[in-house]
Amino acid sequence: MGALSNLSDFFLYGCCSNGFSSGSLSSLRKFVQKWKKRLTNKHEFLNYWAAEGQKLIVVSIWFFINIFLFTEAFIRYFYYISSITVPTGVQKVPFFVALARGFGQLLNFNCALLILPTMRTLLNVFRSLKFGSIFPLDKNLVFHRYLAYWIVVCVIGHTLGHYLNYACCWQLYDSATTPLQACWWNKFGTTGNVLCVVMFIMYAASAKTYRRTKNFTVFWYTHHLFVVFFVLLLVHGKQFWAWFFIPMGLYALERIMRNLRGSEMTIVKRVHCLPSRVIHLELEKPSFRYESGQYCFLNCPMISQHEWHPFTISSAPEEEFLQFHIRCVGDWTNTLMDVFNPAQRPTVEINKPTTPDGSDYLIRVDGPFGTCAEYVFDFEYVMLIAAGIGVTPYSSLLKHFKFRLDAASSGQAPPLKIRRASFYWINRDEGSWEWFSDILNQLESENPDFFDIHTYMTGMLKAEDVKKIMFASSEYQNQSSTKDNVQQSGKVDIMVRALHKYEPQSSDEMRLDRNDIIVVTEQDESGWWMGTNTTTKQTGLFPANFVVKVDHVTKMVDSTKRNFGRPNWDAEFSEVRRFVEKNSPSGKKPKVGVFVCGPAGLSKQVYSFAVDKSKNSTVQFVFHKENF
Repeated sequence: MGALSNLSDFFLYGCCSNGFSSGSLSSLRKFVQKWKKRLTNKHEFLNYWAAEGQKLIVVSIWFFINIFLFTEAFIRYFYYISSITVPTGVQKVPFFVALARGFGQLLNFNCALLILPTMRTLLNVFRSLKFGSIFPLDKNLVFHRYLAYWIVVCVIGHTLGHYLNYACCWQLYDSATTPLQACWWNKFGTTGNVLCVVMFIMYAASAKTYRRTKNFTVFWYTHHLFVVFFVLLLVHGKQFWAWFFIPMGLYALERIMRNLRGSEMTIVKRVHCLPSRVIHLELEKPSFRYESGQYCFLNCPMISQHEWHPFTISSAPEEEFLQFHIRCVGDWTNTLMDVFNPAQRPTVEINKPTTPDGSDYLIRVDGPFGTCAEYVFDFEYVMLIAAGIGVTPYSSLLKHFKFRLDAASSGQAPPLKIRRASFYWINRDEGSWEWFSDILNQLESENPDFFDIHTYMTGMLKAEDVKKIMFASSEYQNQSSTKDNVQQSGKVDIMVRALHKYEPQSSDEMRLDRNDIIVVTEQDESGWWMGTNTTTKQTGLFPANFVVKVDHVTKMVDSTKRNFGRPNWDAEFSEVRRFVEKNSPSGKKPKVGVFVCGPAGLSKQVYSFAVDKSKNSTVQFVFHKENF
């Protein structure tokens, strides 16, 4: 360890000669220092291994296979070219041929491997096996993407080696009168150059900033050039068929199974267009069984017969319908919004939607497919962190927890292994809270010891909204001499949510359904309040003990867990760690599952705190990231 530490110090001083002052630390030195701590500090290493061990094992195996394949091909062809005789006047450069062949063998291996991470059915099979947990299956698309990056490097090396060889030895190729002709004169040169053009088109349309805007359809169709890509590879590479034979067979089976699963039409039972351009779809429950947190691919024949898009299931397995919450941000999803809400009204609810000819709306569903959310049940304590529409997998999980808790309390199911679920939802748009506020209120009120729910509003609020929140808050009301003073001076109405159903007993009373939102216009000491039901628009009296106060933004119970601004992850992780340490037996190192579904910046931030808060602690935070 001492030698390793000295070596890293030497490297740092060599690269960063201006010393170790904190103000001048470069990103390179920070990177080296981070790895120095991981490799020289036992606790740092164990924490990092717990978080990234699976990925490191797979990447290391892949790396050494690449080293072996390149070295073997390079040496073999170098000695082969060195041993052959060429005509007088022709320069023989075995290094260029060996370089091209070495990278060519890497292309055989990596191009054959490239298609495997996209086989969703194969990944599901691996998840169901006992040894499947040793693979980082949730990183499949990340692995696919980095394989594609590495293939570009291999293509550059392979092409450069061949072009330099043609420049030196073009006379060896019949009918070639110039080096440029030698590059194109046979099928290998032609297919190789065309492959580069196909790759350029596919890679350009796959750029994250391009495909995640309004260009997903372009990405979808250009990515199907992979058929042309692999056909050209089979013609170009003499040995590629041997590498590609098994992956090609598996992919053919995958496509057959996808077509069989996706051929079944599912009836749309209900559509609810929510604020912030979110569509809540309720579908007739298909024949397959699914677990909480899984996702499906949806196809709407009215939009496109061949275009499929992945969406997380937001309903629990115990619910009557299959539900999806879809945020409309791309071309396909915006078209879906136009189909059900052509007038672009803020909210629309359609029960049993039908097409213009009176028939049912039909959607094809392919799935379900697993995600890291399935590992939630391996922990006694979990932190579920969502940003915006990333709440959908956790909506399914939280509702499933509720069903399981109720079943366990009645003796119909074994108790959950999970003892506490801490949920953090970060939203920028005020209207987004309406997606799941009903569910969250129910969970928080009925199982407060199990569900620990925190909300964060990060978007800008209007001055009127700030005024409503401040004057209607419990803290302000408790400090006021009378509740009437608040309403008379501040002119701010109190907002409440119905906890129970209430049937009116007289003409001046109004009916309440569970989770109705009421704006209170008058409060009375007798326990009867006057207000307007925002759902039914009815005005009347109602009993105060049937409602609970909520804030104006989230429509959730007013408490210290309703926050404005970004989360303080240091405080949140510390609080969870204290709770777990207090409620866990001594001598045991409990694990807390940390699950994130949100943008990359949020995931990186949470990951760093999960690793940091596991240091010198009896609690281990295990990080999982949903693909978002």
